[in-house]
Order: sequence, then C-alpha cells, then structure tokens
Amino acid sequence: MSNKTFCSYPWEHLFVNPTGHVKLCCEASENITKDDGYRHHNMANNDELFGCWNNDYMVNIRKKMLAGEEVNACRKCYDKEDRGLMSKRDPSNYDLYKSLTEDGKFLRKPKHIELHFGNVCNLACKMCSQEYSHKVGQEILKMGDEDPDFLKWVKTQGGTVNNWTSELDIVYDWFKEPKTKADIFSYVSKNVDSLTIVGGEPTAVKEFYELLDYCSKENTLKDKSICVTTNMTNISKNMLSWFNEAKQTIIYGSADGIGEVNDYIRYPSKWQVIEKSLYFYADLVKQSKNNKLVVGPTVQSLNIHDMVNFLHYFEKFSKEVDLDVDIWRSGVVVGPSICDYRVLPDSYKIYVADKLKNEMIKLENKGNKLQVLSHVDALYENNDELLPYKKEILRSFIKYNDTQDRYRKSITWRKLIPVLEQHIDNFINP
Repeated sequence: MSNKTFCSYPWEHLFVNPTGHVKLCCEASENITKDDGYRHHNMANNDELFGCWNNDYMVNIRKKMLAGEEVNACRKCYDKEDRGLMSKRDPSNYDLYKSLTEDGKFLRKPKHIELHFGNVCNLACKMCSQEYSHKVGQEILKMGDEDPDFLKWVKTQGGTVNNWTSELDIVYDWFKEPKTKADIFSYVSKNVDSLTIVGGEPTAVKEFYELLDYCSKENTLKDKSICVTTNMTNISKNMLSWFNEAKQTIIYGSADGIGEVNDYIRYPSKWQVIEKSLYFYADLVKQSKNNKLVVGPTVQSLNIHDMVNFLHYFEKFSKEVDLDVDIWRSGVVVGPSICDYRVLPDSYKIYVADKLKNEMIKLENKGNKLQVLSHVDALYENNDELLPYKKEILRSFIKYNDTQDRYRKSITWRKLIPVLEQHIDNFINP
C-alpha cells in the first residue's frame, strides 16, 4: 500500500521556489509551513534553507507516506498516475528510510536541492506565469496599456489564462540579499551533492555563475552533480570549465516544439538559436561519460499535435551527434487551463490521436512510442459533456491568444494550427 503514496523526496530533497518559498518538490501544490500552521518557510524572509527540515509539516508528511496515506501536496503526481501518465514520484528506498526515521524526523541533511534563482527570464512562454518569468507579467501589463479592457478581463480569469497573482510586475530577487546568498552558497558547498539550478533563466542571472565559482574555489564542485535547466537561448564558454570540473553535468534543455511551434510557444526565442545551443551542449556533454543532455517538452494544447515530429527530431539529432539524448516524459501542462489539452474539443482530440498513431511509424525509441501512446489514450477520453465550463475556457483561449498574437505581431495560433481553429469554432458555434 505504501508504494502507491511513498516518495523519497521528503527524505532527500528540498525545492526553493522563485518566490523564496520552500516546498517538497517542483510538483508539490503547497509551500512548507512553519509550526504555527500559517506562516510559510520563505527564504525571502531570511529563513534558513535547512530550518524547515524536521518541523511539524515535514514530520507529518513523512509519517503519512510511511503509513501509506495520501499527501495533499502530492495530488499532482497521483492524478498523473491515475491518467496512466508518468509522474515524478520516486518510490525507491522505502525500507531504508523507514528504518532511519524516528517519529517522522530524519537527521540527515538534504543532499539534493532544486534552487530557483528568482523569476528573471528572457522569454514569455505561453504556458508560463510571472512566478517563473517576469516577462510574462510585464507583457500582460503592456498589452493592458494598449487595451485596458483586456487587462480588466485578465484579472477575472485566475488560472484560466496566464495570471496567477495580481502582482504582474513583480521581480523576485531575494537571493541577492548578502546574508541569504552567503547562507545558500555555504550550505550548497558543504552539504549538497546533487544541485538542480532553475529560474527564471539561470544563464540570465549573475548569482548562478557566482555559485559555481564559489564551489569551485572551495574545491567542492568536483563532488557535485550539477543539473541546469535552461531555455537554451544563451550559451557561455565560461561555463565549460566549471561543468568539466563537476562530478557530473546534466543539461536540461526546455523545448516545446520544432521550428515555428517553438517560436510561437516560447516567444521570443528563435529555433535557429536553440538548435545552435543544442550542438554546443552536446559537445559539452560528450566530454565526460557521466554527463547527460536531457530535453524536456511540456505537452500542451499548442504542441500535442506535433509530438511525434518533436520526438523524431531528437532521435535523428542523437544519431547525428552520436549522443543518447534523453527525453523527460512527465511534463504535462494542466495550468493555465487554456494550455491543458484536455479542454480541447473531443473532435480535435480524436483527430490528433489518430494523427499521432499514424505518425508513430517514424519513431524507433520504445520509450518515445510508449509516451505517445499514453497521450493517445488520454486524447480518446471524451469530455465535451462532462467538463464544466469547457466552452468558456475555449472562448478564453481564443481571446487571450488572439490579443497576444496581435500585440506580438508574430505568427498566430490560427495560422500555426488551422485545424484547431476549425474544431474550436465548430464546437463553440455548432
């Protein structure tokens, strides 16, 4: 029973959000609270990174998992598994951690940290929010300058479109505070053997480089596995020496499409630049057998139709550069709602499912085929009559994307996926 709820993360890992809040992991639906049950553990308030490790919240989480009980914060992974999709839940080491846990407390310090250096980014991706990119909020505000009624409308939409907070202009830079930065650098250098660095966009933040330099000078970089999640719009040869010094380097490249699909979703990136970076990182990774290059798509309404072409591209790329490029398979967008492919008309979902099945002949990798089939099964699940407010969500899809497309003066979703336009129109206006 415990294998269905247990995850090793509360024994190994802490996740520092762009806001400075600390969570169990990137998928957790809530922040770690302090013992009063109200205030959140937040490094923006100068809370120490390790300070929450054995507080009441963490003790309760461990007790529930060891007892086989579901944890509310982990609902996202449970839901993915219920849909037949892969989740990030790691059920390994149950017996070991059970034997080392005393009344929910675990004395070993977390060795794996996922650290987000705020929300400074150079892209405003379709599925992103201002929490992870300050460009998203800035763009919405600028769109509102041209169309004040649109801005008022966005405020009513909550998580339906890319509006997760009223603070659209906020920039999270808590990590620049001298004491907080010193504490992070010291803890990572002394205690962490697996470090995942995310943003925002890490390559756009100088503290990212400073942390690597600090660990290098402390002679601890050689003991660490470094995983950097990047949108691959920036490359710096200065990173080469640090990455080569680390025990292992994993480059996690965020990519959601090929060519125009990438350019539309991950605005204002250009596929030619991304492709150049892919070759740069492939050369870097090949310098050590321990290194890895992973590409992570977030499957959503705007790219589900092109999934086979995306996977096929990276199968060919792997052969060309003589490198096994891994694909992260658990990235599925559920929010904002307009990016969740489950809200698309059943007729379109069936069209895409049939299309993907016919195109699968291009794929050779078994994992890629299984990934496509899992989404095909999900696409065949009809919900036109079951999902409340589906037409309203699709009207929001149209209004938000049409307004944004006019503002950006770039390719439109209607030209990128004309068959989607047809199916949405037929569903809303039968």
